[in-house]
Amino acid sequence: MFFPKVKRDFENGVRKVKWFASLLSERVRIEITLFKLLYQSEELKKRRNELLVQIGEEVYALRGKEKNVYANKEVTQAIRELEALDPEIKETLDRAAEVSKLVS
Repeated sequence: MFFPKVKRDFENGVRKVKWFASLLSERVRIEITLFKLLYQSEELKKRRNELLVQIGEEVYALRGKEKNVYANKEVTQAIRELEALDPEIKETLDRAAEVSKLVS
């Protein structure tokens, strides 16, 4: 009579621990995904800033030379890369916002 009650209580305890472990595991997985997306976004923003500095340096180097800035290969290449980076940054931040909604 005593052992069935102990067994039932033990099984209830195990079931609760499994539920909590799965909940915690899912929460940690979501948080790690969010951190990865935010880190990726920051890396893309760093690259964007590097490109802006590169463009600025090229434009500064061409000052007073009566040249079309857009004819410079480095400037146009950096601008194209910037145009590709901006949507990627936005998409990464949007995905992070979606993951963040799951956490809330």
